[in-house]
Amino acid sequence: MPLYPFGWMTAAGLFFLFIFSIVIASPVKVSGHFAKSGNNDDAEIAIKALFGLYRYRLKVPVIKYLGASIQLKEQVSSTNTGINTWKQFNEEINADDVARTMDRFKNILEMTRNLTGWARQTLTKVKMTEWTWNTSVGTGDAMWTAMTTGFVWSVKTSLIGVLSQMVKLQADPKMTVTPIYQRPYFSTDWSCSAKMSFGNAVLAGMKLFFRMRKRRRQEGGGGSHWTWQKQLFKV
Repeated sequence: MPLYPFGWMTAAGLFFLFIFSIVIASPVKVSGHFAKSGNNDDAEIAIKALFGLYRYRLKVPVIKYLGASIQLKEQVSSTNTGINTWKQFNEEINADDVARTMDRFKNILEMTRNLTGWARQTLTKVKMTEWTWNTSVGTGDAMWTAMTTGFVWSVKTSLIGVLSQMVKLQADPKMTVTPIYQRPYFSTDWSCSAKMSFGNAVLAGMKLFFRMRKRRRQEGGGGSHWTWQKQLFKV
């Protein structure tokens, strides 16, 4: 009779351990898409984790080039434990915004130690499940169109070669470059999908967090994670 409570506790512990192992092994899926044809641009990124309990989607259906600035129309939707939120707003980015962003991320890089090594180690856990990139290009001149087509092919193959050294390719990349000899023209359509386990994603985040704390302690500073958040999210 006294063994019954311990039996229930053991069964409950095994059950929660089973659930925990499933959650840790569940995939975090990331997909991206970018398309440009003439003056029409479209970009989108989507993240899904925890069997769909968490979803995030950022869509930029309108990108306008206004001389020295770029105007973006953004749509953000997210689902967190069944709660859906949706926002839409316009944003204009100029040269000063770009310079501030570069300075911000430069400060973030200085707060971390061996960030390149961390990034490479993290990317080895990423599995690329889709890579599709179709491009059509034309200059109005046959010779220059042929040369441009070869250049675009070279860029694409070089990029996929570098990518294959960093992540695991689970699907053959699909790429095309179509020459348009009749007129000046350019369009491109790129999409990719990748995934990594939720456990590896959490572990990578923890490694980055402790790396930043260690760097700040060595420099005699404090509150590294708050400093990092201020640098990342400040306007």
